[in-house]
Amino acid sequence: MSTIEEKSAIEKNKQVVIRFNEEFFGKGNTDITKELLAENFYNHSAPPNAPTDASPMVKFVTGFYSGFSDISVQIQDIFGEDDRVCVRKTLTATHSGEFMGKPATGKKLVTTIFDIEVLKDGKITERWNSTDFPQVFQGL
Repeated sequence: MSTIEEKSAIEKNKQVVIRFNEEFFGKGNTDITKELLAENFYNHSAPPNAPTDASPMVKFVTGFYSGFSDISVQIQDIFGEDDRVCVRKTLTATHSGEFMGKPATGKKLVTTIFDIEVLKDGKITERWNSTDFPQVFQGL
């Protein structure tokens, strides 16, 4: 691939990741996983003993949207190289309903999230994730 083709492919991959964040995390649209995640998607950051497909992510987002309101995802940084896209984002929300057994507190949640996504043919095939969500959630 030429340098121009490589840059174009990287930009397309970034757009897929941005769209996934806007739809899945920003709007709670779990159906977007069928369009933007590959059939063999592998979540390297799945909880212990959980499936490594998208199902734990879908379950989390569904529960999150029932326990939080005013949800916003802001991408702070996005970088791409070869088939990988790295994102640093901030998620804000208000704890307005029960989530993970914890009753609503009305407090604002602000958490930082780092993702590395691997893409092939316009779909996300692998994902690594790091967040301070557990610590932030305990403080609500």
